[in-house]
Amino acid sequence: MVELFAANIQQIAPKAESLVALLDEERQARVRAFGRSAEALRRLAAGLLLHRVFGDGTRQAKIERGNRGKPSLPNAKPYNLSHSGDYAVLAVSSGNVGVDLEQIRPIDWQLISARFFHPLERAFLEQSADPLNAFFSIWTLKESYLKAEGLGFSVSPASFSILPQGETDAVMSGETGYRFRRFFALEGYCLSLCCVEPEIANDVKLLSF
Repeated sequence: MVELFAANIQQIAPKAESLVALLDEERQARVRAFGRSAEALRRLAAGLLLHRVFGDGTRQAKIERGNRGKPSLPNAKPYNLSHSGDYAVLAVSSGNVGVDLEQIRPIDWQLISARFFHPLERAFLEQSADPLNAFFSIWTLKESYLKAEGLGFSVSPASFSILPQGETDAVMSGETGYRFRRFFALEGYCLSLCCVEPEIANDVKLLSF
């Protein structure tokens, strides 16, 4: 089963100085590079999720990276991380998995979608009663797929379409073998998952540290 975990940086902030010691040296350095900023807390939260879910061995384990930079831990299940606003999220699966989180905020969705979205996706936005939320749903779905594949932006996001379907699902053009799920547990955020595993947890587990 694919499981999702989340951490809130506001809960972590008062204990950040002591919690950072739980991370591996590489991640500690990346956290400290951002000083006392919210970005530092988001990166700390992501590392703490890894530590909680995979255990203390993550402090010694060297993170491996694929040809396009997708991270993995030796002898551990595939995982993927994302963070935005006040949250970091971790998805853990037995196969390829990608997760993307975005805080919903005012943006020029028409300008961005004109560059990065497939014509079918742009048409979906134009017909939507809430195009801003629809934009972030599609954006996170596309990102989750690119992350599951480990592609980054080596593939044009406009070259394929993923459209929301029903309350929580989505459908991608072509046969990819991937399943998609949208989550709404974090108010004010869009969270999308892409995976090959057939069983997906119904909720996001919010962890405290």
